[in-house]
Amino acid sequence: MQGWQIALVVLVAVLVGAVLPLIVQLYGTLHALRAVVEKSAKDVEAGVQSIHRTADRIDRLGAALEKDGKMATIVEGATSAAQMVNQLRGTMQVAGPIAAAVVPAVMAGVRAWKGAMAEDPPPAAPEDPPVRQGSPHERKEATG
Repeated sequence: MQGWQIALVVLVAVLVGAVLPLIVQLYGTLHALRAVVEKSAKDVEAGVQSIHRTADRIDRLGAALEKDGKMATIVEGATSAAQMVNQLRGTMQVAGPIAAAVVPAVMAGVRAWKGAMAEDPPPAAPEDPPVRQGSPHERKEATG
């Protein structure tokens, strides 16, 4: 064999040695991916069947409500509830800024009141009541 033929055989051997582990790794990865896809497909199929069963129940319920004439009542109730929620939302939009302004002021007032109470304790009651000195006229009547 000539030198270039030996180099070619060595090059092919190196390439096969490098490509063979890649092929084995690719096979393992594809096998794991296939298992995941099969499991996911089963889960998705079960989910779709559940959605179809739920949709069928809703259709039957809707048909029964329409047949009994209760659907209009339900729609009116839902409309009324939506209006109440919108009114409540409007009230909260007004009350929110008011509360944001009032609450800090009230808290500051409470803190100031507590601070004043801590600085100036209430005066203690005197132990002996003061002797009342009446006017000279009262003293004169008392003596007699």
